[in-house]
Amino acid sequence: MCIGDCLYLGVDVGSKRLKMVVLSEDFIVVESKWTDVSDLIIRREEGWAERDATVLWDRMVDMFKGLNHVADVKAVCVDGTSGSIVPVDHDLNPLYPIMLYSDQRASREAKFLRDKSRVARDYEAFLPIAPYLTIPKVLWLKRNFRDFRRIYKILHESDYFVAKLSGSIATSPNTAGKSHVDVRSWDYLEEAYKDVGLDLDIMPPVKPIGEVVGYVSKEASKLTGLPEGIPVVNSVTDSSAGDIATGCLSPGHVNVNLGTTLVVHAVVPKPEPDVEGRIYYKCYVNNSYLTGGATNAGTIPLDTVSKAFKLSHDELESLASQAPPGCDGLRGQPEWVGTRVPRPNPSVKGFLVGISEENFRPGWIYRSFLEGNAATLLVILEIIEEVTGTKPTVLKICGGGSKCKLQNQIIADSTGLRVERILEGEPALGSAMLAASASTKTSLEKIASKAVKRSDSYEPDPRHKEVYSQIKDEIQRITWKIYEG
Repeated sequence: MCIGDCLYLGVDVGSKRLKMVVLSEDFIVVESKWTDVSDLIIRREEGWAERDATVLWDRMVDMFKGLNHVADVKAVCVDGTSGSIVPVDHDLNPLYPIMLYSDQRASREAKFLRDKSRVARDYEAFLPIAPYLTIPKVLWLKRNFRDFRRIYKILHESDYFVAKLSGSIATSPNTAGKSHVDVRSWDYLEEAYKDVGLDLDIMPPVKPIGEVVGYVSKEASKLTGLPEGIPVVNSVTDSSAGDIATGCLSPGHVNVNLGTTLVVHAVVPKPEPDVEGRIYYKCYVNNSYLTGGATNAGTIPLDTVSKAFKLSHDELESLASQAPPGCDGLRGQPEWVGTRVPRPNPSVKGFLVGISEENFRPGWIYRSFLEGNAATLLVILEIIEEVTGTKPTVLKICGGGSKCKLQNQIIADSTGLRVERILEGEPALGSAMLAASASTKTSLEKIASKAVKRSDSYEPDPRHKEVYSQIKDEIQRITWKIYEG
C-alpha cells in the first residue's frame, strides 16, 4: 500500500537518446522526458562503434535529478540496446568502452566461433552467428585487450545501469539473447562458451523478466534522488520494451514498427527452428517468445519522393489515394540499401518497374512504395506463419510511417488483418509497465489496457488482397532476377 503517490519509472537507454517515462498508480503516463546521447558514439576504426559507460551514467544521473516525480517513484526498470556489452571490474568500474550492438569488428572471432563450436552452428536455426553477438566480441577482447584478466563480468548495457543503481548483477533471458541464451532453456548455451575457451562465469546470471533483482542503494539514491530501497526490476532490450509498449502480449499479436526501417516482431507460443535463418527468436514476457526481424523497407523512398517532387507527405498521400490498388502496373521496390529477408543481399537497390505515361505521376509513384512496404511486410509475416505455425491475428503499427492512413489501410488489405495504430510505442513506457507489474502484481495486459494509447484502426478490404499478393510476388521475382540472375 502506498502512502502518497505510487509512481513507476521506465528508463530506455537507446542508441541516440535516453528517455524516461513515469506511470501513475492508475497506469497513466504522468511524465516523460529525454536527452540526446548520440554525441557519445565513437568510431575509432572502421566497423567499430563504442561509447563511454561512465559518461552515459552521468547523463542518466542528471536526468533522474531533473524528474519532477523522482521522489515518488516506487519501482524502476531499465532497458538497453541489444547486444551492447561493457566489461567491468569487481567494483563495477568499466574497463573498456561499451561495444555497441552495431560494432562489427569481431568478424574473425565470429568465424572462429562457427568453426570451433558445433553447438553454436546448430543453434543458428535460432540465432545466426554474426560479429555483433557477445561471444565474438568477448573473444576479440581476449585477443586484443591486454587487461582482459582484470575483467570480472561482461555486462549488457542495461545490466550495467541496474548494477549502478542497486549493486546487483543480473540479466534477463531477453536482454542476453545475443549472448547465446538458449530460447529452449532460457539459460546460457554453456557448451558454446566452452568450445571457444571462455569461462561462463564472466557473464551475469540469468534471472526472469520482470523479477526484482535489486534495490536502489544508498549511494545511488544520493546521486539520483530516487528513494533508497525501491525495487529495481529485470527488463528486456529496447526493442522488446517497445513491443510491450504497443500491447503486443499474446501469441498472434504483431508489432510493426515502420520508420526508416520496417521492423516486425510477432509473439509466438514456442520457438521453432528456421533452418534458412530468416527469422530469429527472443525470450519474452508471459512465457512466450518474439520472432521476426528487420527489413530495409520503410520511409526512405517516401521521403525521397517528397523531396524530389517538392510535395509534403500529406499532399502525396492525397494524390496516392486517387491511384487504384496496383498503381496501374507500377511496382516500387522500397528496399534501397539491400535486402534482409527472405535472404540477405546487400547489393539490392530500389527500383520502379512498369512505368507508363499514365502512372508516372507523384501520387502513383508514392503509392507504389506504400504497396512495396506492405509487400515486404507480407513476406516476413508469411515466413513467421510458415516456420512457427502461429497465424498473426492483429497488427499493432507504430513509428513515423504509421502516420500515413493510406499506408495502414494498404497493409490491412494486403495482409487481411486488422491494423491498430499505436500512438506511443516508446521502450521507456514498456519498461515502466514492467516496473508497475512487478511492484503491484498486476498483469501486463491490464496495465496495457490503460497505458497503451491507440489511435485509429483499419479493417481489411478483401477485394484488394489478391492484387497485393500479386504485387508481392512480382517485386520478389523481379528483385531476384535483377540481382541474382
